[in-house]
Amino acid sequence: MADPRKKKRRNTEGIKNVGKKIRYYRELKGISRKTLGELTGLEEKGIYNYEYGKVDTNITTILLLAEHLEVNASKFFEE
Repeated sequence: MADPRKKKRRNTEGIKNVGKKIRYYRELKGISRKTLGELTGLEEKGIYNYEYGKVDTNITTILLLAEHLEVNASKFFEE
């Protein structure tokens, strides 16, 4: 049985790659973090943190960002 005191490992490389894709599609669409925040209801600083892999995101946020960036959410996970 796994030790519950051990900290879960984060897939930091994967988180950073998703963030790079979010930034790429935001820039491709030609909108600022502020504008994307206004469209999604997310804070500009939060979007920055997602884009630079400083925080992990969840599927609900991924789907929300994809909707407003007009891309399929799977694009964020492509190599």
